[in-house]
Amino acid sequence: MYAIDEAKTLYKFEEGPILRLTKYENRKGEGGYVFYLYDNSVINPNKSGVPALSIMLKCNKVFALKVYDFSFPGEAASAFVYQGSLTSNVRLGSNVAELKKFTSLGFDKGEGWFITDEEFGLVEVSGWGVPLEEEPQQLITAICVI
Repeated sequence: MYAIDEAKTLYKFEEGPILRLTKYENRKGEGGYVFYLYDNSVINPNKSGVPALSIMLKCNKVFALKVYDFSFPGEAASAFVYQGSLTSNVRLGSNVAELKKFTSLGFDKGEGWFITDEEFGLVEVSGWGVPLEEEPQQLITAICVI
């Protein structure tokens, strides 16, 4: 990652779009960095405010990385969404249920996300905030590696 314009807090990963950085922190060494697509004109208003990436800190050390899908399928913004995948080739925009081929999935009703088992790597996966039984076709909207 390199700075495009430090005064405007604009950054870019190799072959990625320009991102705008916001930083948050508290006195306990917790906080992090949140990156948003700089050219937000391609983002659907219903996804406005959804970041591209967040880096969470705990005790001043990286605790988790989270990537987000800030687009709807087929929209122009989807070209700028993170294209990497989990080892199972499941990625942002994939069906949440695809993960069940590779890992057990727990659902945290309080947080509204899924968690894979320890053997898979304890990955948090966001869908539509409800269990698969209620919405079996929900898509992955965020992936968090702890």
